[in-house]
Amino acid sequence: MIELRKVCNLVANAANFVSQRRWEKRLPAIANDTEQPRILNQEKNGLVLFTWDDVTQASKGAICTHLGLYDPINKTHEVIWIYNQRVRMVSCSMNKGRSLIAFTIINKDDSLTAKMPGKDIYSVFLAEIQAKSTRVFSLNIERQQFIKVQFLYDSQASDRESHLLLMLHRESVGLYHIRLGRVGEKGVVMLDQPKTEQLIKRFFWCQWDSLYQRLYYLQYMKRGEGEKAKISPSISCIQFYQNAQHDNILDIPIQFPFPHIKSTSKVQYSNDHLDSGIPDSYLNMVVLTLANGTFCICYQKMETPYTADRRSPVKRAKKSPGPNPSPLSAHSLSDTDEETTDINYYICMVHHAKTLHGCVTGLPHSRKYRLNFSWHGDYLMVMLPGHFVHLLNVGIEFEPCQHILLHERSIQGSLDSIHRDGEDIRQTGSGDSHGNSSSAIVDVSVLSTAAEKLNNISNSSLQELQRDSPTGSSFYDNSSGAVWRVHVNMETLIQLFVHCYMSTTRAALLHYVLTRTRDFFLIKRLFEMLSNDIPSCEVPALMAEFLIATTYSSMRRQFDREILKLVPFTASDTFRGQFEKSYEGERIARVSYMPLACVSIASKSAKDRSQKRGSVGDDLWDILRHHLRWMQLEELVRFSHKSVKTLCEARTKSMEKGGSQGTKTEDQYFCSSLHGHKTRSSRSVSPAPGTLTFNNNNKRVRPDTVLGTAPPFLQGINIAELSEIAVDTTKELFTNHLNKYLRKEARSKGQSVAKEYIACQIQQSRQLCHLLWNLRGPLLPYTDLDFLPNLTDPSTDDEYELFQLFERYYQTCTEFSFPLPQGFISYFTALGYRNLNSSLFLQYVDHGVLQLTGEFMAQVLADIRNTKEEVKMKQQIISRLPQSLAEECYREWNHPLCQIYFAHKQVSNILEDCMAAPQEEAGRQLSDLSYMARDRSESSGSSLMDISFPPLASFLHYLETLENSKHTHGQSPLDVNFLADVALYHTKVDNKYDMSTVNF
Repeated sequence: MIELRKVCNLVANAANFVSQRRWEKRLPAIANDTEQPRILNQEKNGLVLFTWDDVTQASKGAICTHLGLYDPINKTHEVIWIYNQRVRMVSCSMNKGRSLIAFTIINKDDSLTAKMPGKDIYSVFLAEIQAKSTRVFSLNIERQQFIKVQFLYDSQASDRESHLLLMLHRESVGLYHIRLGRVGEKGVVMLDQPKTEQLIKRFFWCQWDSLYQRLYYLQYMKRGEGEKAKISPSISCIQFYQNAQHDNILDIPIQFPFPHIKSTSKVQYSNDHLDSGIPDSYLNMVVLTLANGTFCICYQKMETPYTADRRSPVKRAKKSPGPNPSPLSAHSLSDTDEETTDINYYICMVHHAKTLHGCVTGLPHSRKYRLNFSWHGDYLMVMLPGHFVHLLNVGIEFEPCQHILLHERSIQGSLDSIHRDGEDIRQTGSGDSHGNSSSAIVDVSVLSTAAEKLNNISNSSLQELQRDSPTGSSFYDNSSGAVWRVHVNMETLIQLFVHCYMSTTRAALLHYVLTRTRDFFLIKRLFEMLSNDIPSCEVPALMAEFLIATTYSSMRRQFDREILKLVPFTASDTFRGQFEKSYEGERIARVSYMPLACVSIASKSAKDRSQKRGSVGDDLWDILRHHLRWMQLEELVRFSHKSVKTLCEARTKSMEKGGSQGTKTEDQYFCSSLHGHKTRSSRSVSPAPGTLTFNNNNKRVRPDTVLGTAPPFLQGINIAELSEIAVDTTKELFTNHLNKYLRKEARSKGQSVAKEYIACQIQQSRQLCHLLWNLRGPLLPYTDLDFLPNLTDPSTDDEYELFQLFERYYQTCTEFSFPLPQGFISYFTALGYRNLNSSLFLQYVDHGVLQLTGEFMAQVLADIRNTKEEVKMKQQIISRLPQSLAEECYREWNHPLCQIYFAHKQVSNILEDCMAAPQEEAGRQLSDLSYMARDRSESSGSSLMDISFPPLASFLHYLETLENSKHTHGQSPLDVNFLADVALYHTKVDNKYDMSTVNF
C-alpha cells in the first residue's frame, strides 16, 4: 500500500553539475572523492545548500571547499561561494538576502585537539559573500559538541539586519543580531560586532521548523517543591516572528519512558547533515504539527548509553515459523537470526491530552533500527522500511481509532506477486555509486526486501525533505542522496483489504478510503471484494462504517469545526487499544493509550504575539489552546446512534401497547399500492446534494457516474414507513445533543443542522443500497424497468447473493437507525420470496425482517397462480397482515375462498350478537326458526324468494330477521344473495357428502 517513489537524486544531480562545471572551466583532474557533493541544509524558501571540494582556476591546484545552491522549483544549480581552504562543513545556513553565510566545520588539527587527541572540535564561522573581497569571521566558538547554525527568515528580506540562531548542543541556544550595511550597488557587509542574546540554557535535544520558524527543544526541569521535587524532561517551543521577535509558547512534561541524559554522557553524531536539529545517533525524537492544531511529539525508545541500566531492548529466543511459514516472512526470520527484539515508540498527542504507545514485537534483533516519523495527510506514519508501517489516525479532527497497522508478517502468502514486484523494483532501482537509476519511475514497497536493504545502506532513517509538499511527504536518503516521496498504491491497498489477517485492519483501510481519498471507484472495488464473502461477520460492521463515515464527510463540507466535533465519524470505539496478529496467531503489534497530565501554553493570541494591525486569524497555538480549554471544561461527546435505537424500541413498544397511531395513513398507502396506484403518499425528506468523489486525476466525479442509473425501486426521495420513527427520533435526539454542547449563540441553528444530518443519512443510505445492487443487480435476468421481479420465475445465484447483501444492509440500517429507501422494502421482500423456501420466508416475515407491503402483495396476487398449493401459500402470507389489510387483499384477490371468508364473517358476527342477547330472548328466537321459514313468503321485498333450497332459505331468513331487528331505522348491510351463492358453491364444490341422501 505505502510505497516510496524515487523522484530525484540530489547528490547525483549536484555531481552532474560539478562535472559539467569542471568541463566548462577546464579544471585539472583531481581525486574522485573530492567531487562527491554533500547536502547540508534546506532553507524556508526551499533552496538546498550543498558543498563539495574541488580546485579552482585561482587556487593553483589547491583544493578548496565550494558552496552551491539548488533551486528545486527551477531545477537549477549555482555556485554561491568558494572558501579558499579545504574544510569539512557539517552545518550551514544562508540569510534571506543572500549576503551572509554561517557554517560549522569539524576539525582535528587545531591546538585544542593536540591536548585532546581523537576529539572532534566544532567551530563556527560567518562569511560575507556579497563584499568585493570575501571576508570570513570566526565567532571564537570551539566545542566538542555539535553546533548547528540557522538564519531566521522574515516575511520580507532586509538589508539592514539579519538574525542567526546558534545551537550549542548540551550548552545553550544563542540569538545573534547582525547589523548590515550596503557597500556599492550590490555589496552588503556587517557594520559591527553582532549583538548576542541567550535564549535557552542547557538543552539536550532540539528541532528547527524552517517552514513556521519554530524551535523545539528538550530540557530537564525541576518540578514540585521540597522532598517531592523531581527533575524530569520537558519539551518547549519558541515561536519567532518578524525582526526576531519571539515568545515561549508551551511547556509539555514528558511522561513516557525517557532516558536520563547527563551532561557528561557519551554522544555520537551521525553523518545525516540534512537534519532539522542535532544529529544525535542515540536519540530519535521529532515534533510534528499541522496548521489545524494537531501537535504530536514522537519518540522511539532506543538502546543507548543514556539508559540507566544499560540493558538492551527485550530479546527473545527465535521462534519457529511453524510448519507452513509465509514466504514473505522468510527474509525477516532467517536461520541466521537467533534472537528477536521489540520496538517501542510513543506519540504524545498534545491536542488530545493522551500518549499513544506502540509496540512491535518479533523483529530480528538489531541495534540499528531507527523509525521514521512523518505526516501522510493527517495520518501520522511510523515506518521501518522492510518490516512495518503504521498509519495512526491521531489528527485533531478525530479521536484516535482506526489505525492501519501493516506488517510484512501479517500479509498472506497469496500476495507473492506484490513481493516479487518489490524485488523487481529493487533491481531496476539499482544504479551507479550516486544512486542514479533509469528514467522510469521507481516505486519501492515499504514492506518489501528492497526497502529493507535501502534502509540498511543508509544506516539511518529516511529524512523528511519537503514537509509541505502538496503531493505527499518527501524523504532524503543520506547514504545515496536520493529523494523518495510517499505514494499510495491503490491496487496493493485492495489486495491488503482482501488478505489482511485482522478485521480491525480491514475496517481501518475502508475508513481511510471513505474519509481521506473519497474515491468512489475504489470504494466500489472494495465492496466488490467484500461481496465475495457475504456471510462474513465483518460485512455489517463495514457497511455501518460506510454509512457513518460518508455521512460525516457530507456534513464536513457544510459545517464548521464546532458542529463537526459532535457528529459521529466512525462505527468503532475511540481511544481503544488495537493490536495486529500474524497468520500464525502471534501478536506482532499493539497500540495503547495513557493520559497526559498537564500542558502549559501561552495565553496570548496570534494578533498580540505578532503585533500586527488589522484582523489576524488564529494560528496553530490559538487553535490548540482553544481545543485544550474546551476539552478541560467539557468532555467531548459525539452523538451516539445507540441512544436512537434504544428510544425507537421503547416508542415502538409503547405504540403497540396503546394502539397503533398513524396507521390510517399507512393503510391508505398500502391500499393505494395494492390497487396499482404508485403515487408516493408517505413523507419525503429532501436528500443532501450528491457526494463528490475524486478519480486519480483529482477530477470531481459523482457516485452516480460510477454506479450508473439507479434501479426503479430506488428512484424517488421518500423513506420507508418503518423508518419514520427512527428519523423523528434521530432528529429530536440530535437537536437536543447540539443544544446541550453548542454555545448559546449557535443553538439557534440546531434544528437546521439536525435536518441536514437526516438528509445526509438518507443520501448515504440510498447510495449504499445502490452500490450493493450494482454489485449483483446488472447480472439478474429481469430488466431494470421492473419495479419488482416476477415472483414465479426461477431465481439465480447472483440474485440470492444480492438478497444476502440486502439482508445485511437492512440489519445495519436497523441497528444504527439509518432510514431505508421506500422502494427497498418491497424489493427486499420480493427477493426473499424468490430465494427462500416457503417456511423460511414465513419465518422472516414473522420476525419482522421482511415486510408485507402493498406493492409486494399486489405482486403476490398477480404472479402466484391459484393452484391448490399456491392458494394455500397466499392464505399463509395474507394471514400475516393486520385484519383490515388482509380483508383488503381478499377483496382484491376475489377468490372463492375470500368469498367464503366474508360469508363466514357476516354469519359469525350476527350469531355472536344473537348469543350476546339475553338468554330467554335468544332461546325464543331460535325456537321460532320454523315459524320464520313458514312466513318467509309473506316478507315483501325479500330476496329469499329466489332461493330454491328450503333449508338454506329458512336459515338466511332467520339471519335477515335478526339483522333487521338491529337496524330499525336503516337498511341492513346483510347481503343475502352473497351468502346464498357462497353456501351453494360450498355445497356443490367443496362438500364431500351426497346431499341427496340428507333428510331435510
